[in-house]
Amino acid sequence: MHPGVRDARRPRWAPGPGRVGPPRGAVRAGQVGAWRADLIAQPPATPGGGLRILAGDFNSTLDHGPLRALLRTGYVDAADATGTGLTGTWGPYDGDLIPPVTIDHVLVDRRIAANKVEVFGLGGSDHRPVLATLRLPAA
Repeated sequence: MHPGVRDARRPRWAPGPGRVGPPRGAVRAGQVGAWRADLIAQPPATPGGGLRILAGDFNSTLDHGPLRALLRTGYVDAADATGTGLTGTWGPYDGDLIPPVTIDHVLVDRRIAANKVEVFGLGGSDHRPVLATLRLPAA
């Protein structure tokens, strides 16, 4: 297991000295405050500092205010940048009336190029794995 991963079900890895985890999901109405606090607590991009990549289940679509605020600090959603931003990453894939939504994200520093993002099926999970192919800037 990667030394930055504390729990295989909830990856917590980011470049640099700090380790962060994706925000908790608001399963019930009473948990919205904790979800919002987790999302707000994500580290801002550091355009003049080290590169950052935040990836995981944000339980948030790109139209949610707290996620948009995080993006404004200097992150880019890799799927959105590659034209695959509306590919569902969560939701029923069994004919339910609820459409799949995109709540799992790879957020990259604006200096990192997102070349490709793929979303795969995975049995036994209501989330779909996201694979982003990125190009880091030259040193």
